Amino acid sequence: MLLNSRVTQAGWSKMAGGTAVTVHLPEPAQAGAKPSVLAQDLVVDGEITSLGPVDLRGTVTGQVRAPDILIAPTGAITGAATAYDLTIQGQVSGTIEAQNVMLSSTAIVRADVTHERIAIEPGAQLEGQLKRQR
Repeated sequence: MLLNSRVTQAGWSKMAGGTAVTVHLPEPAQAGAKPSVLAQDLVVDGEITSLGPVDLRGTVTGQVRAPDILIAPTGAITGAATAYDLTIQGQVSGTIEAQNVMLSSTAIVRADVTHERIAIEPGAQLEGQLKRQR
């Protein structure tokens, strides 16, 4: 639960239980960076961290952290997604922390979402708390 929070250049600073915790968001992806593609038949149980974009078409149980994450219609995360730019066309259950979040019409999200900017297309399904950070 966020009690007090603020955005810094490095990320968000949260106060929980009297202790400051900083959430460091990845920097934006470099222009022209090639994405790491996680295929539709791939199932990952654990943590994925990338310095470049991630195109998730498979399933991850755990955490995905990258500057730019695209969760394709066949993609799913159960756990946490942390990104600068996050586009969801598939499913996420858990927590989301991103500067910019885009939920497409096919998105199914059951997560608490911490964001600076969010766009939700008609048809997207969202269940959870939205927390806007500035």
